[in-house]
Amino acid sequence: MRAPLGALVLAGTVLATSSTLAQSPDLGRRPLGPESRRGNVTALSPSPLAVGAVSHLLLPTSANVNGQYGAVFKTKVSIFNAVDATYQIRVGLSVANGEIAHVYVTIGPYQTLTYGNILNDLFGFYGGGAIDLDSGNANDVFIVNSQVYVDTVAGRYTTAVQFADDLGAVTPSRPGFVVGISVNGAFRTNVGCASNSPYDQTITFQAYDANGYTVGSPYSFTLAAWGWGQASYSGSLTNGGILIKATENAVCYGVEVNNLSNDGTYQLATPY
Repeated sequence: MRAPLGALVLAGTVLATSSTLAQSPDLGRRPLGPESRRGNVTALSPSPLAVGAVSHLLLPTSANVNGQYGAVFKTKVSIFNAVDATYQIRVGLSVANGEIAHVYVTIGPYQTLTYGNILNDLFGFYGGGAIDLDSGNANDVFIVNSQVYVDTVAGRYTTAVQFADDLGAVTPSRPGFVVGISVNGAFRTNVGCASNSPYDQTITFQAYDANGYTVGSPYSFTLAAWGWGQASYSGSLTNGGILIKATENAVCYGVEVNNLSNDGTYQLATPY
């Protein structure tokens, strides 16, 4: 694999109410946690790892960057307020050196906020990274839809990008897996992670072929606190998979991209 594009930093406090959040511009970054969900659901329960309406989500990858063959990748994000209350959401941006910026957006009852190019619209940022959204109050829940897209002469190609709450995170005892990916003349594959930890950690990838045999050697890189990192798999693979291990806590993903159309197939790494 080639060297990762990025990784990571920031810590903070947890606020109890939306009114406190609105008055406190210094709400810090915090890990995803079960307190963001309504009801008694844990990572050890048999409940599916599907993200519902929650108060804290992590988008592990986003882009506002030029790609191959003249493509310009952008990220569209829509946020729906699922409760009858007005509150603020802290939106943080993490790149190679950690969380480099955060802003607050105010959202009204049952309102939908849509950003056609969120990295540029909220941060004036060119590049790639991870986005953390946190209302700071378990009662102030929202639903998010996200896609990375590229406009071409043939129209718009989009890739749906799934957010994760803490149930979707890779931990030392719960590795993640992306499946059915290929790397050849027609496809390329990127694998990445967004840190959900205030500590530096090591991320390790290992490719497997369709029969479950290892391909090549493991590849590791350091992911700093609250950071983001991505690497391209440079070996040859046909409908295989990549096992992802973390020494702390991270939300990880894989993207298989068609080399001609730049159309991508995204999957959140499934913990197991």
